[in-house]
Amino acid sequence: MAKRKKRVPFKPEHLRLGTNSTQKRCGAKGPAADSDMVISAGLKDCGTESRHRKQTVSGEPLTPTWLPMTSTISVFGLLHFSLRTMADGCPSPRSSSVYQQGEAVFLEASVEAPLHPPLTLYVDSCVATLKPDPLSLPSYKFITKHGCLMDSVLPGSSSKFLPRKQDNRLCFSFQAFHLNKETVEQMFISCHIRATLKQKSHSHLAKACFFNRPTFRWRATEGDDALCGCCASEDCNTGHTTRLNTEEKHEADTAVGPLHTLPRSHWTGHLSVNH
Repeated sequence: MAKRKKRVPFKPEHLRLGTNSTQKRCGAKGPAADSDMVISAGLKDCGTESRHRKQTVSGEPLTPTWLPMTSTISVFGLLHFSLRTMADGCPSPRSSSVYQQGEAVFLEASVEAPLHPPLTLYVDSCVATLKPDPLSLPSYKFITKHGCLMDSVLPGSSSKFLPRKQDNRLCFSFQAFHLNKETVEQMFISCHIRATLKQKSHSHLAKACFFNRPTFRWRATEGDDALCGCCASEDCNTGHTTRLNTEEKHEADTAVGPLHTLPRSHWTGHLSVNH
């Protein structure tokens, strides 16, 4: 009996007509991964170009009645980045958006790219704000310097990056806090995440580091701990000139929220408010 070939999971949003087009009509439509996907767009939409050559008859230009058009189907350039709240240890999504002050908040960043060469995901930076705008004030930048979890330095903190189980996913935790003195405070988490080709991973610009209090030193979730030495300095860019080539670099800004933080005095031992 012939073995059935395993199909590559594929979603319509991963397919687009024109490599640089952002028009909604340039995307594919299809109800399921196993169904036909259709792109319906105008002749001159989605970066389509005419490649006819002018012809002449007796020195006079001849205008053709049919113009061959060309475009490009793009699949590799479309990656789906996401950030979501997870239950303890990131085994599954969390149903509640309510946290007690000091409770561990688990977040998972991920990238989906079924037809792309293997990618490794990193979290460059994260900021907590009271409003959806990541530039609003007050704010708290708890991941900076290309993957340094600065919240882990605080006394008594248990914030950390968790061991990676999949290259395209990275889970981390920080402790719920209050930016103001409100009884119940809503909070938004905005992160800049980046994916690199797997063989290009692990550098001062591609790392996941947290401060390990028992050893009183910065530790890398994977790779050489020496990569984390710059977390204690002013800038992890200083003295490091290694940069990712444009074709190897995929990044996005993504957010989750609102999350609701209760003061310790309001802790009931049971979370019942759902998304």
